[in-house]
Amino acid sequence: MKFTKLTTLLPVLVSVLVLVGCSAGPGKKANTAGDDATPNIAAAGASILPAGPVTPNPYLQNKPSVSRQVQQNFTDATRAMRNKQWAQAESLLQKVIAENNKLSGAYLNLGLVYHAQKEDKRAEQAFNDAIAANHTNLDAYNQLAILQRESGNFSGAEENYKKALSLWPFHPESHKNIAILYDMYMGKSAEALPHYEAYLQLLGGEDKQATSWIADLQRRLGIAPKPKAAAPAEASSVAPAESPASTEAAQEAAPLEDVSDE
Repeated sequence: MKFTKLTTLLPVLVSVLVLVGCSAGPGKKANTAGDDATPNIAAAGASILPAGPVTPNPYLQNKPSVSRQVQQNFTDATRAMRNKQWAQAESLLQKVIAENNKLSGAYLNLGLVYHAQKEDKRAEQAFNDAIAANHTNLDAYNQLAILQRESGNFSGAEENYKKALSLWPFHPESHKNIAILYDMYMGKSAEALPHYEAYLQLLGGEDKQATSWIADLQRRLGIAPKPKAAAPAEASSVAPAESPASTEAAQEAAPLEDVSDE
């Protein structure tokens, strides 16, 4: 696999529920992508993904009530982030936090604002605050790991990706990001391969770029291609991949329908 010099893409907004509160309850039977069914995935041994039904993302299981003003400030902040109006976004997110300091997504987006301005110490603190507010915020672990990878702290990045996957082993971006870390930065290509394969499986095998990464890595390792594994129901909801020659996973904003008003 030929890789070009990395250029850090501007972090964009969070891909999952961005205003989840301080404590997610235990996994409940719930849809994660609007699907009614959660079929079994590949049998154990064919994939590093757990055998059995796909469990819900724990971060989406706790939906706090927020005031209309908090919701409006958050909406305005995400719009400002899309327009790269960082000072305005920071001010609005600080207002959200001042009213409710248990909203993990506000800290996460604040960290993205700081990271976009190369204020990495403040970004790191904000991502840690997001995790403290809700320890199941998978995107916060991933964004913190990206900061660590960029600073050369590969073992710290690996630890945070593993924490995210321990919370929800079906998180596609964590599989992709740890695979990129192993393959490009840590010289652990053999360990990268099953995570690339898990990422592709979670996308339903429809991502041509990820298929190409896997085929190239298999050639380098001298491994025959594995049979295709069955895909979980969530595959259609996952955003397209970023190339590992560019960055770890960038993410997009989600609507706020899941946040209820007081």
